[in-house]
Amino acid sequence: MSASLHAPIAAISTALQDAAIGVVRLSGEGCHAIALQCFRPAGRPPASQRACVGHAFDRSGDIDKVVLTLWKAPRSFTGEDMAEFSCHGGRVVLYDVLAALIEAGARQAGPGEFTRRAFLNGKLDLAESEAIIDLITAESRAAARAALSQASGALSRQCAALRESLIEADADIMAYVDFSDEGIAEADPAALGDALRAAEEGLDRLLDTCRRGRVVRDGVQTAIIGKPNVGKSSLLNLLAGAERAIVTEIPGTTRDTVSETVSVGGLALRLLDTAGLRETDDPVERIGVQRSRETAEQAQLLLAVFDSSQPWSALDDDVLALCRDREVIALLNKCDLPRRLDNSPLKDRVSCVIPFSTVTGEGLPELERRIGSLYLPAPDEVLLVSLRHSEAAARAREALHRARIAIEQGTPPDIAEVDLRTAIAALGEITGQSVTEDVIENIFSRFCVGK
Repeated sequence: MSASLHAPIAAISTALQDAAIGVVRLSGEGCHAIALQCFRPAGRPPASQRACVGHAFDRSGDIDKVVLTLWKAPRSFTGEDMAEFSCHGGRVVLYDVLAALIEAGARQAGPGEFTRRAFLNGKLDLAESEAIIDLITAESRAAARAALSQASGALSRQCAALRESLIEADADIMAYVDFSDEGIAEADPAALGDALRAAEEGLDRLLDTCRRGRVVRDGVQTAIIGKPNVGKSSLLNLLAGAERAIVTEIPGTTRDTVSETVSVGGLALRLLDTAGLRETDDPVERIGVQRSRETAEQAQLLLAVFDSSQPWSALDDDVLALCRDREVIALLNKCDLPRRLDNSPLKDRVSCVIPFSTVTGEGLPELERRIGSLYLPAPDEVLLVSLRHSEAAARAREALHRARIAIEQGTPPDIAEVDLRTAIAALGEITGQSVTEDVIENIFSRFCVGK
């Protein structure tokens, strides 16, 4: 790498808000000397891998009492020499420490530059690097754990194993092409076909996780539907833990879609509370009802709310009609009141029916369990959560399928080897072995400064 890529960089690595602790980070050649120009130890001088208490200062005097930690390359996050100042978390303090370090010879780091250096120095591959931004922005426990799994190398190891099996098959083919005159036998088509089929099945299993992976990372688009006054807005408020929607006894209070992102059962639900489904002469409410139907059609999950304290009605039939061929959880709300609802129309149309009360919270644990069973991954399951990864895996699978079919149909292996190399390159895009500089630039531009 060029010298500029090793130049010392500095940035504030914690949120710019009042907090107990804030961190200013440095990395690169000479960063230890820069840090020590701005640090006066309270006792013995700093040593690598050991925290040292002292004062950060600039030409005007002391800035803050801090803890300085030094790391020697390659035993650091970036693989370079690193230093971190743990300060009190006020903005003025953090900016002054950063300014002192820049004055001493560091330059301001760009977005994701620390993680980019970790990638370039072989401390992280590209999939692990991308997982860091997903971990930072995770909106649910499931999203955070999926990102941590990827950051720890679970997806990379699975892709590496598949890629290695294809490289071995490619080597068998090319050994005959390059050294047939030296007595190297041609690769056995049957053995090659078996190896490629096994890799193809592995890719199929990985691609099967795309839907759950995207849901885990991005959340579940969820529409709350029902006739007026069944408790839709009360359900939204219960799940949100706040009064996000107006609740009254007057039908038609909700006239437009109200949205809120909440965590339920470890997953992010992007809730949409819709207008009650009914015929109305009010032109504004009529628009709201039409939007309710459109929202229900676009949602991944429907929470269909029915009033268990009232008899089944034609409006309930309208709600049920929207549930046809959809992922639905039916909530029989107001179960804390005497029951008058005959819910037999639901039995053959909806697989999950839960007695519920937005007043007492009865049924909420079962709702969380059911949502988790629909979307949460199995323990230790490796997920494809990135669209970039999914597209690369799909291209690898298509190319691999073409290579296998060609070999099974008697095409010379060296002809099929072109598709095999395409599959190897596509898998390499996930972890970074065969990715372009433009892709790398795009990935790290999404990071915050200081990470």
